[in-house]
Amino acid sequence: MNLPNVLTVCRVVFTFLSVVLLCLNFRLTASAAFVIFTVAGATDWFDGYIARKCGAVTTFGKFMDALSDKIMVVTMFMVLFALNLYGKWIYVALLLAVLSVTREFFVSGVRMLAAKEGVVLAAEKMGKYKAALQMYSIGAILCAHAVNMDFEAPNSPLYMFAFYSGLAAFMLSTVLSVWSGISYGVRYGYLFLKKT
Repeated sequence: MNLPNVLTVCRVVFTFLSVVLLCLNFRLTASAAFVIFTVAGATDWFDGYIARKCGAVTTFGKFMDALSDKIMVVTMFMVLFALNLYGKWIYVALLLAVLSVTREFFVSGVRMLAAKEGVVLAAEKMGKYKAALQMYSIGAILCAHAVNMDFEAPNSPLYMFAFYSGLAAFMLSTVLSVWSGISYGVRYGYLFLKKT
């Protein structure tokens, strides 16, 4: 297993570690969860960069990179809801999450159909921007939670900026999710009409 693949696997491990720390709810565990999640998010860029730079792109890496991103985002969504970290915005956040996750299932289904037909679906830049915004959004909400739990400053400028920028990034990422999902549907919708 090469270094990019190790980083990809570490992303999943760090995600689960962040979840454990958030659930422990001890002094500074929220801050530790935020730091570890940030490191996990950084591996998403580094594993791809190193793989391309060193010519170490593998089938496992392509598969696991996409899977680890989904595990990371969906797992953290569930935890943020379980801990009620969206506060009074929970129903808005729930709608955004449902739309985002639905898009992921839809695109995964299109990819499976395409693979069956021997069609290769290239990754779209919009999807990368969407993923980056989702990770920023989750990280920002975790930062706000850490400020609240570990430093008891829920009304501080840092808390306000982190929370509301995270919520705004979530909204924008959802717009990109729906847009890219529709784009996939228009471009590859013919796959659904093919007779088996």
